[in-house]
Amino acid sequence: MRDEVTEGLWTHFPSETPMSFLDWGTSPKLQPNGDRESNCGACWETYDYKWVDEPCWFNFIPICEMP
Repeated sequence: MRDEVTEGLWTHFPSETPMSFLDWGTSPKLQPNGDRESNCGACWETYDYKWVDEPCWFNFIPICEMP
């Protein structure tokens, strides 16, 4: 997922359909917190596997969108 096209509008990639579920992490830092620097979503153990925003150049294991 990403918000590269419109800041704050999180969409699936590559379809660009809006995300229907967002469960952002809150600890240790409230997410999303990256503004225009971090436009891709990820899940980290540190955030109890909730969404965080990260730079899109990070290498992630994909979470696939189901048709």
